[in-house]
Amino acid sequence: MKDTHDFENERGAAEAAGTNGHGKESAATPTARVPGPGFALAEWLAARRRSDLIELHRFWGGKQCEPPNGEDDALRARIGRWMADPMRVEERVGALGRRLTTVVDCLVGAPRFQRSWSELTLAPGLVGLSPYELEACVSSLARRGVVVEGDDRRFESFGERLLGLPLELGHGLLLRRRESHGGLFAILSLRGHMDQLYADGAKSPLPPHRLRELYKMYSQETACAARIERLPEGLHALVEKAILEFGGILPKSFFERTESKGLHWNARRWRLILEQSLVGTVRELDLSRYGIALQDETLVVFNEVALAWLRRVAVPSDPDRPHEELSAGIDLASNSSRFLTYLNEHGVRFTVRGEIFKTTERRILQHLIPNPGRELSRDDVLRFIFRFARQQGLIDRTGNRTFAVTAKGREWEALGLLDKQRALLDYSLSERSFAGEPLHQVGMRQLFLRLLKRIEPQTWYDLMYLPFLARNTYLLHLEDGTAEDLFAERSQGGRAPTLEDPQRLAWSLIRWARERLYLLGLIDLGYDKAGRPVAMRLTQSGARLVGVEDRPRAPLREASLVVTPDFEVVLFPTGDDGELIHALDRFCTREKQGSLLHLRITQDGVVRALRGGMTLGDLMRVIESNARTPVPQNVAFSIKDWALRAGLMRLETNLVLSCEEPDVLRRFCQDAGTRRHLAEILDERRVRLKGRVTPRRMQALLRELGYIVELAESAA
Repeated sequence: MKDTHDFENERGAAEAAGTNGHGKESAATPTARVPGPGFALAEWLAARRRSDLIELHRFWGGKQCEPPNGEDDALRARIGRWMADPMRVEERVGALGRRLTTVVDCLVGAPRFQRSWSELTLAPGLVGLSPYELEACVSSLARRGVVVEGDDRRFESFGERLLGLPLELGHGLLLRRRESHGGLFAILSLRGHMDQLYADGAKSPLPPHRLRELYKMYSQETACAARIERLPEGLHALVEKAILEFGGILPKSFFERTESKGLHWNARRWRLILEQSLVGTVRELDLSRYGIALQDETLVVFNEVALAWLRRVAVPSDPDRPHEELSAGIDLASNSSRFLTYLNEHGVRFTVRGEIFKTTERRILQHLIPNPGRELSRDDVLRFIFRFARQQGLIDRTGNRTFAVTAKGREWEALGLLDKQRALLDYSLSERSFAGEPLHQVGMRQLFLRLLKRIEPQTWYDLMYLPFLARNTYLLHLEDGTAEDLFAERSQGGRAPTLEDPQRLAWSLIRWARERLYLLGLIDLGYDKAGRPVAMRLTQSGARLVGVEDRPRAPLREASLVVTPDFEVVLFPTGDDGELIHALDRFCTREKQGSLLHLRITQDGVVRALRGGMTLGDLMRVIESNARTPVPQNVAFSIKDWALRAGLMRLETNLVLSCEEPDVLRRFCQDAGTRRHLAEILDERRVRLKGRVTPRRMQALLRELGYIVELAESAA
């Protein structure tokens, strides 16, 4: 098992994105970012009259400022500098009083610092105000330039009265509050909490090297678990429940809907105990500006502490193995090849909507490997392959309302298993119509794969271990500004996404893993006796795909195939047979799968493999090099005979093409597509081709015309 503190290295992404690890902005502060749509301070000041500017000058300048003399433009410039100064903004707004400050707080937490009038009346802290009282607050703030009014341009509330802070003022105020409260990083992580606790200006400031030593000591797995064990009994049970069921983030609204065993929400007491124990905190957490549905008082277990406790139950020992284990293996890669082969051999028509007819889908399913597992039906797998093939340009529409395999699609079969899986994974990562809002899910999927590299292959882990860890790590990086800007842009354009709470973020992520990573063969799934998924493990092929280095190779294992005279192939699994199974799937059909895999060599399969780019020599080497006993003579003879009957041709270095079937060669000579390449007919089994091309290029040209052509050893 990798060191648990390797996960802390994920903070590097936040630092590279413009934060210093404390949740505070570095050189790229919010005022330095290009602001999204909102109220621009310069435009608002340009429309102010002289009397308005004088009142603004008195408020923002303070008691000891110089008199408001000079031209209007000079006053505007001076007031603009004051309103863009974060420290002055915090000081002046803080002196306004509790009720006015509450209105400002509601706007600071909103996207683009804007809310409609109806949203403002329902905001926490303002619900109890009458419309007259709220209007008086807004008018008072407007006279001071803190609140600006305009028309709402959002699709869902178009034309309503819109109130907001000038962008420069809002960014400055937000920056100062993040600095004073430490931001999300200080709330969600032990490192951020300790940085804030012992930072310069605190009661007991510590030098950086001493702070690092303390953090290393308190973040150890045994130390984190021991601190949780020492919590009072009721709070200990609640913290354990928050970690195992909610990943360490438990909003008050969720707590009230769960069985709390007589506990009542006591934020002040819990915060004191949790922070003194360095286990977590209880804070008012507002993630709505980032496009996440959380605006509630929340019990937070620090990320490092939650990780340590999860690890105690995330790696079951052998007696705790799942009741049932399912693996999809390399079936998806093989099925994608079979799908393209079917389209190449049959005229598949499409509907007005560009989809395959249902009757045609049922015929295609008969040619696919029937092993989708419990997470997806066979129809779902076929639709996924169809969408992937269209998006990647492997198939395209024709003028006859049919689908045809493109040149890129014809090259698909020649790709190795790892390349096919990588292309399927890249498509799954960016799949936007699946499981959750892509605003957050695409980034969380990438984090999930990065964390997947750090677990041991072939070891079972609790199903929610990595999803919770990826979700928590993603939340730590929210303050880099990317998610906030994207959410504001989509909301402004009338494409407001459906907000997900933190718990649903994790559920959507594990659904993607169950229905995509499992289908790709990256992970296996384990189920309990009731048939519920409870565990997952990284497969050997999945470890190679995500970039985990292979372990030192063991001595050559014994051959794993037995070939019988009736063309049956029995595979004895060795734990890492993906490449071999994928090769066998190209010319065999599966008959039975259990502790052993039973396949059968068929004439149609051999012809399909040859048309797909597999040579006869490669086909025979797959069988002979992995067979425990010599391949029966009738099997070897039949394979070669099927290949010759299918029209197998051999191309020499001097562009002499030979074929053992005279009828096939006669048809070749009469084909309008090949006639222009024909130089002379040597005999009934040989012809000479013309053209200044290499044998390999000529082979590609003839294959595109539908002929099975192999290069002689001298021409390869």
